[in-house]
Amino acid sequence: MLSISKIAKRNIQRKPLRSFCLILTVMLLSSFVFIGSVLNVSLSDGAVSLANRLGADVMIVPSSYRFSQVEGIILTGKPSSFYLPDNALEEVQKLDLGIEKISPQTFLASFKMSCCSYPVQLIGIDYDSDFIIKHWLGKILSQKLREGELIIGNNIASDVGEYLRFFGQDLKVAGKLEKTGMAFDSSVFVDRATIEKLAYESERISAKRLHDSSSRNSVIMLKLKSGHDPEAAAMEINRVLGSRGIQAIFSKSFVNNMSQSLVFVSRAITLSLAVIWFLAVIIIGLLFALSISERRLEMGTLRYLGATRAKLTRIMLSEVLMISSYGAILGIFLGALVIPVINSRVIEALRLPFLLSSIQFMISAAIISGAFAILTGMLAALIPVLRAGRVEINDMLSEV
Repeated sequence: MLSISKIAKRNIQRKPLRSFCLILTVMLLSSFVFIGSVLNVSLSDGAVSLANRLGADVMIVPSSYRFSQVEGIILTGKPSSFYLPDNALEEVQKLDLGIEKISPQTFLASFKMSCCSYPVQLIGIDYDSDFIIKHWLGKILSQKLREGELIIGNNIASDVGEYLRFFGQDLKVAGKLEKTGMAFDSSVFVDRATIEKLAYESERISAKRLHDSSSRNSVIMLKLKSGHDPEAAAMEINRVLGSRGIQAIFSKSFVNNMSQSLVFVSRAITLSLAVIWFLAVIIIGLLFALSISERRLEMGTLRYLGATRAKLTRIMLSEVLMISSYGAILGIFLGALVIPVINSRVIEALRLPFLLSSIQFMISAAIISGAFAILTGMLAALIPVLRAGRVEINDMLSEV
């Protein structure tokens, strides 16, 4: 006599279209749960990375740049070249703000031309005064970043010791940053002397003057002494220097804005998963109820030949388990293929930092998502299976 598993497998093969629909439903459920879990955690890790790496209490940028533009530069890494007015650094230093550390940065966009290896964001840092980038570089550099050297973001396809060309200048890769989930993953960092030379070459190649003086500061980062209010400092800078084309942004507003957006996106993902789960339960339940209804003669015959109600129930539950397992496994594979593709698209579309979860978490998420999909399939089919098991033999045979 055939075993329960063999009977279940034979029944699945007899109705390939319906089995395919059931497998497809479970596959989509497990895939969406897996992708949604990874997205939620990756966005959360990206927000934490942003908060930890932003480092400054106040950021000073040109007033022509709106908050959303500055946010886009930091998050998406769209190459941009912009400069603060002359003497902006000196003007800020004169204010009584309780400044502990102050450091300028220069942003320069490379060209999509033969003079440049990649069209990326070049960021020039003052290595002596920097208190943000240098902290990360200390983990990968054994000495100070020198003129003619660069540090590349994690997304840039190059290795330490190789050379990259920007504006006709060959620069040596001295280090590569760890993944940050922000625009820095697609950026290149150089010292002040190198960025000055590159800016000059950029103007020569494009025959376009980017700035009217040698003061090439794009952003000024401020860290305040303990006890000083960053928001009050930003307001004071805007009051005194706003007419000079300077605006100060309270850095935590980035984090707060990210947190609010993250909560909204997280709720949207959770709601979408709840809707998908509800639909999956209905579809699986209806399809299996229809399948059982069409097999009343078969089940009545098995009962007549001596199969107990418990055995009949085990046969049907074995079918559900097999179908759900096939769907869950296929769904995890689908999710694993989709996640790397949507990585950069999520950052660009949602304008949120995205730090892809670790392999260990994704393995755990895959196991949990698969188990959740299988359990959903079993529960959705449980009611029609139990109802079929309670029907008397005569009723099964007389309804056919």
